[in-house]
Amino acid sequence: MAATDWVLVGIVAVSAVFGLMRGFVGVVVSLVAWVLSAWAALNFGGDVSMWLAGHAEPGTTQVLGGYALCFLGVLLLVGLVGWLVRWAMKSAGLGGIDRVLGFALGVVRGGFVACALVLLFGLTAMPQEPEWQASPVVPVLVPGARVLRAWLPEWVAEQVDFGAFDRGPAAAIAAPALTDA
Repeated sequence: MAATDWVLVGIVAVSAVFGLMRGFVGVVVSLVAWVLSAWAALNFGGDVSMWLAGHAEPGTTQVLGGYALCFLGVLLLVGLVGWLVRWAMKSAGLGGIDRVLGFALGVVRGGFVACALVLLFGLTAMPQEPEWQASPVVPVLVPGARVLRAWLPEWVAEQVDFGAFDRGPAAAIAAPALTDA
């Protein structure tokens, strides 16, 4: 296996180990915390900035502080709720199941990141390298990278080349249909 293979396998393995250590609830709560924190900062950071400035025009410090307070406040609050849920699960004897599901979610997350990395490699000359073409790992990840490629703008997707693994009937996966309802 070449260095590329070790990096891709390493990404999946590290993600799986982190999922095992944190458990399913921990991984999900972490994802929810980051998304909600970003949403809260974007939606309420300006209001908090005004409050910090005493309802006057906020300066740079108040603006940065307002967004940071919203982000960190929600991150801490959701983290606390997640800690309570994990504690309750552990107390109920569900800690093992939580960790096994966390491991599985970690493998899925790592696979997604590895597929995204293969997609990015497809924008470089790397697929023409002998190591890429002899890889035992890349062919496993290319189908996922093809699905991700279908979500790219057409002008970018046309530039993605997976080398020898981009041939054949499975190479032409259509983008999922998105319709305005």
